[in-house]
Amino acid sequence: MGDVRWVLAVDHGTSTTTGAVADVDPDDGWTRVSTVSVDGATELPSVVLSRTDGAVLAGRPALEAAHAEPQAAVLRARDYLGAATGGRDDALLATWPRPTTAVNVATALVARVLQAEAGRRGSAPTVLALVHPPSWTDPTTGRAALTAAGRSALRAVEGAGDTEVALVPAPVAAAVRLGGSGPVVVVDLGGGGTEIAVVDRSEGAHGTTAARLRPGTRTVEVGAESLDDALTQMVLDRARPALADRIRFSADPEAHRAWFWLRRGVHDAKARLGTDGFVDIAVPVLPPENPGPGTVRITHADLGPLFAPALEQVGAATVDLLDASGGERPPLLVRGGIAALPGVRDWLAARTGCGLAGVEDPGAGSSTGLVCGAAAWAADRASLGR
Repeated sequence: MGDVRWVLAVDHGTSTTTGAVADVDPDDGWTRVSTVSVDGATELPSVVLSRTDGAVLAGRPALEAAHAEPQAAVLRARDYLGAATGGRDDALLATWPRPTTAVNVATALVARVLQAEAGRRGSAPTVLALVHPPSWTDPTTGRAALTAAGRSALRAVEGAGDTEVALVPAPVAAAVRLGGSGPVVVVDLGGGGTEIAVVDRSEGAHGTTAARLRPGTRTVEVGAESLDDALTQMVLDRARPALADRIRFSADPEAHRAWFWLRRGVHDAKARLGTDGFVDIAVPVLPPENPGPGTVRITHADLGPLFAPALEQVGAATVDLLDASGGERPPLLVRGGIAALPGVRDWLAARTGCGLAGVEDPGAGSSTGLVCGAAAWAADRASLGR
């Protein structure tokens, strides 16, 4: 049986995967929540790569290996997981050079987090809580596939045969982390898209927050990955035309590798764009079209015309959900990678007529806030501590 002194939560997201634990403080018996570190970081890139020797890499090692062999890497697999069943007939994400399925990808990423923490503790958790989008309402597809991935990951840990796999909707986990009581609107600007939900909060066991998801979640196809794609195209528009044409239209390995490097550079630089107001993106060296190093500057002003229409879709969907729910405007918790860009939270608050939640608690909207809430939720499920 899993160790009743601790539980683990994992959020396998489109762009990154995070983990958090809740355990019992031996001095006072209260539960505490902390993030899991893998490869020295609290966020794993949601990248999986299978090498020709049979080894499966997940997280940062897979990302580093993908720089040399990008065609073997699987990215953005979470959307495929939402349509998968966990059965043998699930569609393949990549048929060349080494096929895999969405469940395989999720298993590898969950296992990295699980093995890292179980290895430190020398025991398996009593509960493995996995976060899923609220739009995954069909128990036979996405939720079934995520459960299958969790059970497969547990096979890699000794003593995990009786560990419970539990699923928690992302807005519920976010509301638990936020704490408090009363309704809250959770707008999650994730990698693959945006999900908007109303969650009712009340006092739970052990003085924690219990949360219940209202029906009627809204989904908008606006996410960090689509913004990365648009910014990458903007860089190519400002690069040498011959280089842009080769990267966009050529299928040769060097051009594909250059595209991979460029897009990862855009992804990594996006945070600096939000804080500094500009960023210089390195343009890949790709002879003969671009024989030497160079950069293209992107400024915060470029984001306005690029992202404003997409953000308006999010605002309109949030208002539609609130109008359908009726009553007063509850506070708004805006989280996800795009939420860190300047002005996004304030604009959505003004557009919807809602006050902002978690203003005094930046951790509630942080990249690990969601999974920490899921760990606290799992601790209550396991009746952990006082």
